[in-house]
Amino acid sequence: MEVVHEDHDRTAAGLGDLLLGVKWRFFEDEKSQIQVGVYPQALLVFPLLAQKSWAKWTLYGNAGYWWQTAAGTRDYRYSGAVLEREGNERLSLGAELFGNTPQERGGRADVAFNVGGTWKLSRHVNMLFAAGRDIVGDTRGMVYVGLQVLTK
Repeated sequence: MEVVHEDHDRTAAGLGDLLLGVKWRFFEDEKSQIQVGVYPQALLVFPLLAQKSWAKWTLYGNAGYWWQTAAGTRDYRYSGAVLEREGNERLSLGAELFGNTPQERGGRADVAFNVGGTWKLSRHVNMLFAAGRDIVGDTRGMVYVGLQVLTK
């Protein structure tokens, strides 16, 4: 849900963009704990993902390209990185830094950060949560809550 507040005149709320996709890990090296995959999504998004784990820590990142078709928009590149630590069997917490090139004609690039985590609800379902704000760009706050369904 995106909440927009402009000049203290009004607040608008509604569902934001919903993304449907399937992650595919095409490389995994158990010895080095390195993984690489892709995450193609229904809205013309194609990211490349990489991950490295050691002990209770995980570092992962993604970079990709988003094709836009709406009037006044432009295709853009994005990238991000997350450092995450397992707290216990059910909870992991982390911090994320990410950004993208301008999404609209005449727009500017964005850089933002989040802190959040993953709460394991069952063997195959996780709740994902994060909150943060832009550092460069619109300087707005953001909150994210999602469900992750695991097939393995």
